[in-house]
Amino acid sequence: MLGDGVNEMGLTRSGYLKAMGIDVWTSRSAVAPQVDAAVGASNEPVNSPTEVFRQAPAKKVETDTTVQTGDAATGKQIPEFMLALFHYETMGICLSLRAESELPRRFCDDVARAMGGSIGSVRYQLLKWPMLSTSGIDQSINAAREVVTQKFRQMPTRVLVFGDDVGEYYNPLRDLAPLSVGAVGAQTFLKVPSLKGLLGSGSAKRELMLAMHRWRSSEMS
Repeated sequence: MLGDGVNEMGLTRSGYLKAMGIDVWTSRSAVAPQVDAAVGASNEPVNSPTEVFRQAPAKKVETDTTVQTGDAATGKQIPEFMLALFHYETMGICLSLRAESELPRRFCDDVARAMGGSIGSVRYQLLKWPMLSTSGIDQSINAAREVVTQKFRQMPTRVLVFGDDVGEYYNPLRDLAPLSVGAVGAQTFLKVPSLKGLLGSGSAKRELMLAMHRWRSSEMS
């Protein structure tokens, strides 16, 4: 743990935490213009749950691979991954993406709307790992897991997760079966193995809609 002073890298505790991706949620209005341009935003009404998938653009989104690189100075393996996190007050969405992927913002908004999320008050965050290009800070798999766990604790009580590999960094998701609901304290999670696979399969979309309906119904009963 860091104290309140300045560490050997010249970073204050708050600066270190921010650099490691903790507590840096961004409101919709504060998202950089280039990010908004890349992901877009949808304010169009959704008349039925099936429209979630008809409106979703089939963007180039990958969710399958995690790359491990080495830190010659420490001998530790440094994972490389990118997680997009959306906080819609009553529900959240986490997507595993590749560096070249475009953020499917419209898709996320439409899914959140179908789950009763607040689109107008969404907060967004992109967690890229490793966070810093220096060997002076621990960015090993264990450090990544600590940061990702902290991120999930900040998410709403219901979280929809796209990407099997997210379980590598948040242990409760590791053995969670596809489209089944798992619980950690007051939070519940529904995991979809691959967003790319989902968008390319009509049957997978129907299965997800049924799972989302069961999930929401169980929490409202």
